[in-house]
Amino acid sequence: MPQDERYFRQIFSGELANGEVAASDKKYSYFIHTPYYALDLNHDNNPEQIVFVKKDSEDWIEIFEQKSGVKKKIFSYRFETKGFDSDLFRIEFKRLSPKTYVLLMYYYEGLSRYTEMQGTSRIYVGTIDNDDLKTLSVFKGPSFFEEHKSLKGHYHIRNYQVYLQDLNNDQVKELIVKYRMTSQVFLYAGDGKWKTFNN
Repeated sequence: MPQDERYFRQIFSGELANGEVAASDKKYSYFIHTPYYALDLNHDNNPEQIVFVKKDSEDWIEIFEQKSGVKKKIFSYRFETKGFDSDLFRIEFKRLSPKTYVLLMYYYEGLSRYTEMQGTSRIYVGTIDNDDLKTLSVFKGPSFFEEHKSLKGHYHIRNYQVYLQDLNNDQVKELIVKYRMTSQVFLYAGDGKWKTFNN
């Protein structure tokens, strides 16, 4: 798989020891991307363009602003991939508070089949404060889906609920990831930072 080949190349080239090459300095062999989706992230009646891009074995979300027919990249973020068939399969744009909007990104981290089969999905949260795109940052949240099959053939799957709710009545919604009686609650602290506690 591409991810495996890239990993072994990093081992033998010494790239892992030297750290990741900066994205701006990398040269990719191929690019594959979704259509550009229009979404007005800062409510100025001039929608931004959002696209999911695969660059070799890497997965990125990129955001462009468009003025006079010219696209200019204003933001990019690389997801952490764990296996093949990774994909950004859902995006929601929601109001978190009177000052903050969030871009909920549902990302399938991929499927791995070594000695056992495992696949996971993770929630990523982009925050925008005061309709200022310069404040856009991404928080890597928890897994909300996992499946696993052992060597003995035992298979299990967990599919969590993901939703926003103001639990403490402070006009700022919390991000909640819940499975049966267990839940993780994430509180937005401002400036792209989140706090968490388990319940």
